[in-house]
Amino acid sequence: MPAAVSTTAGSTTPETPVSRPIKLVRVAVLLLSGIAIAFSATLHEQLSFDLGMAAVTIGAVGIAHLVEWWSLRSSGGNPLPLLLGAVSLAAALGLALADTVIVFALVVAGWALLSALLEFVGMTVRPGSRQDAVFLGATGMLLALLVILVRTDEVAVLGFLGAYAVLAGVFLGISAFDTRRAHAPSDGASSDRSPLSSPPESRR
Repeated sequence: MPAAVSTTAGSTTPETPVSRPIKLVRVAVLLLSGIAIAFSATLHEQLSFDLGMAAVTIGAVGIAHLVEWWSLRSSGGNPLPLLLGAVSLAAALGLALADTVIVFALVVAGWALLSALLEFVGMTVRPGSRQDAVFLGATGMLLALLVILVRTDEVAVLGFLGAYAVLAGVFLGISAFDTRRAHAPSDGASSDRSPLSSPPESRR
């Protein structure tokens, strides 16, 4: 009877992991965006180019979040990628309508801060995502702070956004191929191996 109870308790919160190909969509978007920003440095003095590049980068990140949300619908869904995607698309739209450096910096900083806070919230609703959430949340808050500090320099704002994209892309890429995390036992599985759930023969 105790074994049955512990098994049932462990299955009440099933984990819905994101598949590796879906994770790599976001990785590809971040890395390609960071590389594009790095190799277009000669155009960074043009505010219109900076706004367009940032809008495309953040909008593509939003689409990647929506792809993740859509892939999880069949397994119960998770509202966090949907919220992240909505925030990113709203920021991309704001950048498309911006016409000053200050607005450019404020939109990027606001997007980074909101995304960071949502990543921290995600630690409580996405099992096994604590390491990713801590890193992305911390780098997002750092990006927001740096952008506010250089809010009158559009070159620096876009440069920090590109650096964030590369760092986040590399980290998430390594995380996607981390086999140790994939084979780590869940909390429910470890609770099933408690002494109360073992058969009577093993306790003799």
